[in-house]
Amino acid sequence: MPFDDEDPVPASASAPAATAAAAQGGDEAPSLEDALADEMQDFRLFASLFKKNQASGKTLRRGEKDFESHGTRAQEGALEASRGAMHDVLSYTRSHKPKDHVRAWYLPDKWADAPDAEERQGEKGAGLFARQRVVAVENEIRGPLGQTTGRVVTGIEGYKHTPGWLNTWLLPEEALYLVERGSLDLWWPARGIEDIFPVNSEGSNGKGPAGEGPEKAFEDYELGIPLSFQAAYALLIGRDGERGKVSLEKYQVYANLRRTGYKIMRATVMPLPPPDPDRSPPQAIWQWLLSLLLPARNPQAVNHRRHSPPPPCGPLVKPGLYRSYDAVFEQLALVPRHKPSPHPTTPPPPTSEPFDVHFHVWRSSTAFSKTRPPAPDFRVAVADARASCVPTLEQLTALLERRTPWDPPSPGRKEGAGVGPMYQRLKHAWRNVVVAVVDRGLVSYVRFGEMAFAEERLEKMMDSERLSSAWGENRPSGANQRRRKKAQR
Repeated sequence: MPFDDEDPVPASASAPAATAAAAQGGDEAPSLEDALADEMQDFRLFASLFKKNQASGKTLRRGEKDFESHGTRAQEGALEASRGAMHDVLSYTRSHKPKDHVRAWYLPDKWADAPDAEERQGEKGAGLFARQRVVAVENEIRGPLGQTTGRVVTGIEGYKHTPGWLNTWLLPEEALYLVERGSLDLWWPARGIEDIFPVNSEGSNGKGPAGEGPEKAFEDYELGIPLSFQAAYALLIGRDGERGKVSLEKYQVYANLRRTGYKIMRATVMPLPPPDPDRSPPQAIWQWLLSLLLPARNPQAVNHRRHSPPPPCGPLVKPGLYRSYDAVFEQLALVPRHKPSPHPTTPPPPTSEPFDVHFHVWRSSTAFSKTRPPAPDFRVAVADARASCVPTLEQLTALLERRTPWDPPSPGRKEGAGVGPMYQRLKHAWRNVVVAVVDRGLVSYVRFGEMAFAEERLEKMMDSERLSSAWGENRPSGANQRRRKKAQR
């Protein structure tokens, strides 16, 4: 697990570990190259990083491991030194820099009565989730963290010019992630919100003479007390459906994606397109008469011939001479083909937990506003491996057709021929979703998509390859052509 990657660490934290190692006369701390080549975590190497002024970007390295105890003093000394270093690392008290200190307050009742109609805001459906925001930030969150974290809840009738209405409010997973990485100081209020965020006569938050924040009518510890990391977990982690809380599995997925550099926000309900029955385009009278005279050009007749029941006995492919693979594969098509459509012919079944889209995810290079985000790069559903099973076909159909948009492959991939473009089309799919499976803290990502295997007509590809190879064999070479021209002259 990575230690705090931004807080300064004192140089005295490594003194007990170094003293214990010297007193035991044991092994020296392994080098960085040796530690990276082994498998187990070595806290002695991590404790050696305390000698520096900063430990930015450093994590627990891997060290040596003995598979059995051989009772030597060297082994006992190394084990005792590692235990001491681990104790020093875990007992280190993290602190906030004065210039980067951001304080927030746990105020779960501010937006408890907000109407559900205000959960959606903006033309692109950026989720506001006002009733779920329970943490208010005193100052703005600076840096890249503030680009996709928190929202200023405005526009709700009855809440304008009230205490805290112009502050940034955080969702439970956002607040807990900032507390976990040491970027937020969460406090429990001892007084009301009107004392913490006073409102002046103009309707905005009260400012001091120099505009340095809320008026200091009370001392810090008269307004509330700081919360520990364990208390933040107890307040913000809960069951699905509890207002102002997030499940442990969803938070683990959220934190994992944020640590890997992705931008993530809660998903909003996507409007479902109305069912569109599959109707053939209107035909003119001469086209209808021509289809009766030439049934081979009638698409309904071709469809019936493709999906006609096989003969009760005998071979599926009728004996005869075939000059293309298309006629052979048409007789082998026993199951009707699935063709993806942007408008389902029948209404899909309703979605059921846990197979529902919970998060929208963007790549780190995507820049956007929190109120008007673009279409997400990934849609993620979170499932607990111990409380759920493999999704059924009905669950996947509801998840794909109700919660994911129509996203066919690009025209370049769609028109490409050959095995490579075919694999790219199948991998992209016409609709796709990512299911994050959480198994006791271990997150695995599985991608599901609505593919069109039957739309990839392999028989036509084989016919084209056969014709091209036959043309290449019969085509005279360049030397033979020159000889023929000379002979004709």
